[in-house]
Amino acid sequence: MPKMSIEMLVKERVVELWPQLMPLLDAACTGNPIAISEMDVGHIFITSQLDNCVVFVGMEDNVVTCVLVLQFNDTNGHKGADVMALAGRGLLRFKALYWQTIIDWLRGNGVEFLDAYTPIDRVKMYKQKFGFETSCAYVRMTL
Repeated sequence: MPKMSIEMLVKERVVELWPQLMPLLDAACTGNPIAISEMDVGHIFITSQLDNCVVFVGMEDNVVTCVLVLQFNDTNGHKGADVMALAGRGLLRFKALYWQTIIDWLRGNGVEFLDAYTPIDRVKMYKQKFGFETSCAYVRMTL
């Protein structure tokens, strides 16, 4: 079985790994009707270069297989984070090995909640596999 590792990327490393990251992030954005209207891979790249998000990658034998992009926010005086993108293969293996470490890192940085806007068909995965609970339903009317 390939050896999996995790890396939190600095902006220079995002640039270096961009050819591997771009297809995964594009799939995350285009597969999410909520995200596609608000961001694309270019937005994620710029956000990473401005240090306005954090990019974690799961690697198998030093090849990127999955990616998690988080952006911080402040909601009514409470520090939170949003999942900007979660994509790739081996996500459940990545989750089993590193999800608690990421949650502990978020808590250690004062984050009180983690939000994810996801298509309805992925809600079950977020709830059952990653520990999210449903707090609301987000609906949108495009005008």
